[in-house]
Amino acid sequence: MAMLSWSYRGLRTLCMCCALSTVFLSAVLLQLVWSSIARAAVFPDVPDTHLYREPIELLVGRAVINGNPDGNFSPERSVNRAEMLKMLYIAAGKVPGEAHERCFPDILPGSWYEKYVCDAAFYGYVQGYSDGLFRPGNTVNRVEAIKMITEVFEISVLELNDQMREVVKFVDVSVSAWYTKYLYAAFTWKILPIAGQDGPRFYPESPLLRGEAAAYIFNALKAVPPQEEEPLVESEEEPEENSSQGSSSAGQGSSKPEDNIEEVLFPFDAEKTFTAKRPHIYRFTLSSAQRIAVDASVNAGEMICRLYKIRTDGFSVEYYLGFQEGGHCFFGVSLVPGEYQLQVQPTVGDIGYSVSAHEESGGDGNDGFSQAKFLSSIPRTETLTAGDFANWYTFSLTEQKQLTVEAASQANVICLVYPMDDVDLYGFSGPECNQSYLYPTGTYYVGILRRPPKAATQTYTVRLK
Repeated sequence: MAMLSWSYRGLRTLCMCCALSTVFLSAVLLQLVWSSIARAAVFPDVPDTHLYREPIELLVGRAVINGNPDGNFSPERSVNRAEMLKMLYIAAGKVPGEAHERCFPDILPGSWYEKYVCDAAFYGYVQGYSDGLFRPGNTVNRVEAIKMITEVFEISVLELNDQMREVVKFVDVSVSAWYTKYLYAAFTWKILPIAGQDGPRFYPESPLLRGEAAAYIFNALKAVPPQEEEPLVESEEEPEENSSQGSSSAGQGSSKPEDNIEEVLFPFDAEKTFTAKRPHIYRFTLSSAQRIAVDASVNAGEMICRLYKIRTDGFSVEYYLGFQEGGHCFFGVSLVPGEYQLQVQPTVGDIGYSVSAHEESGGDGNDGFSQAKFLSSIPRTETLTAGDFANWYTFSLTEQKQLTVEAASQANVICLVYPMDDVDLYGFSGPECNQSYLYPTGTYYVGILRRPPKAATQTYTVRLK
């Protein structure tokens, strides 16, 4: 391969003039690095015959992924969600905004992964789980990883028609699955297949391994749109220092992270337009205990809304998920004095929305953390009446115990367990309802949340077992 003199500044300017995406820029940078190193360090557990030797060694050379202190690479170890996001950001040349924080309750302020996860949430690359958590330590599976790649590398993902579905012919992939359109994009952009994953089955739920992750990212760096060729650009200028780290995409670089955050006085009403799929955040203070109602709606698609009680350290263990129905998102919750953050986010970009937050009377006396009832081994059978979005319970342990928070309902209500500050979970994962778990000592809250429709009466039974 001939040695070329490359310029990151020249490449970026020319790419912008040609309206090329971040993917094209990353592809050219890939050739730059590969031409400048004949071989990166060789790992004892990644011999020359290893399926993913080339992508592993290239990405290690670019500091996208690292080896282990023992000198091995461990290509068979699984990758977690936070690790995958960081690798993708570095590979795509994206620089996370420092002002993006407090995005999920289980993202520890100041942690190594906070800026990557919160920046990805800000730009709509990730949205977290239905319980409002991101779970950074959870293993990422193959299809989750492919979706992250298409989002971070800004690869076009189309809704599938019958002809397009024929491209994805794995026997274990349903044509109606949420991830099939992402697999289609990965195949047409030649991110897939990788060596070892070209059989009749894809195993979409299988954990993504470090070697496989390297191969996915390696192919993403070389990806070009279907039926288009990869551009090659020469320049006489010298590359800028640290150019291999790149910079944020044009969309990121032109935005102000603070634009989506507003300090407001409660009560408040607003009508605005979302920028892409980025969330909008309203911060307010309650000087007295009160029950508040929030009604937010979008002009198209759906809206996700969350309400956090913010501590002085920026972390939140007390948070509420909004009830979603159609294009509306609702809260009806009793709050104590303190600092709060209301976050609203669309599923469709660049659409108008409205939000109204005000005090209201009423409630059933069990509408928030402050009104939680005591939970024990004695079953409690209770009802969520029309317009009642959640009920709350609490229990404390003075010694660790194997328990199950058991919630049963014909309406299939949502059950969430909230560990408080005095609980040490020794990692990212926490207890879930209807699963046996060794609960550490401390205080827990349990939320029972209704499912649609809003006007239905839903009866349930909850207990500690």
